[in-house]
Amino acid sequence: MVNWINNKIQFSIFPSEIGKNLKVNGRIYRRGRGKLILGDNVTINSSKHSNVLGGNDYTTLYTRRDAEIVIGNYVGISNACIVCFNKISIGNHVLIGADCKIYDTDFHSLDAELRGKPDVDIPKCAPIVIEEKAFIGAHSIILKGVHIGKGSIVGAGSVVTKDIPDNEVWAGNPARFIRKL
Repeated sequence: MVNWINNKIQFSIFPSEIGKNLKVNGRIYRRGRGKLILGDNVTINSSKHSNVLGGNDYTTLYTRRDAEIVIGNYVGISNACIVCFNKISIGNHVLIGADCKIYDTDFHSLDAELRGKPDVDIPKCAPIVIEEKAFIGAHSIILKGVHIGKGSIVGAGSVVTKDIPDNEVWAGNPARFIRKL
């Protein structure tokens, strides 16, 4: 009951549109002034007891001002951290494994002279698209500008730095092509 109340408050304080039948196991960490749109029948595991693979103790959904996270219908997310400075789109029937990180930003400038100076430390950002029926394996990291194709699989523990075509398996650090589905 306490988690349900906390989640309701989190979604009401920060700009959020919630579809029908949202199921949250645990407590959400929702922050930022950007927009979050959740489709119908989304399931979010957000506690160390809600997924045997563990990972973060909760799911983080952060949207910077003017940014937007759009999550489709029948999506499953387990203890992931999704940080959006631009736009992140997740299609229908996508599964995001335990402890995945999805970042559409570098967070800070890559130039050492600019880092830490708020007026000039402007990170690079690029939208992320994860197409329908993709599966992101546990502990994977999806970085800015990546487009993951329909039905593709990202192997556990992978770091995705470039686009993955439809119906392919990619894995590793950095992720590379393994085989067609």
